[in-house]
Amino acid sequence: MSAAYIRLAELAERERDLAVAGHVDDVLAVQAERAALVASLPATAPAEAQPYLRRAFAAQAETTVALGRGLRSVREEAVRLEHGRGAVAAYLPSAPRVARVAATG
Repeated sequence: MSAAYIRLAELAERERDLAVAGHVDDVLAVQAERAALVASLPATAPAEAQPYLRRAFAAQAETTVALGRGLRSVREEAVRLEHGRGAVAAYLPSAPRVARVAATG
């Protein structure tokens, strides 16, 4: 049974490393593997699993921070691009005015 908890800690640490490196798609794959492993574990962990659960918990906390940082970075980039788009639009030539001719009749 300890092997499963060792694997859980390893997956959590791998997930953290990928999140820190910005490889979100790979994080999602590891999360799916980890979720399948967790589903196979008993509801109550044995005492010998505690060190591995602590490792997994610490890694998960770091993953959350890394993903939050990445999300903020993406949001800031989107805002920057939107502001840039507005600035570029100010330099576009305005559409030529078409004279309207009143119809007589």
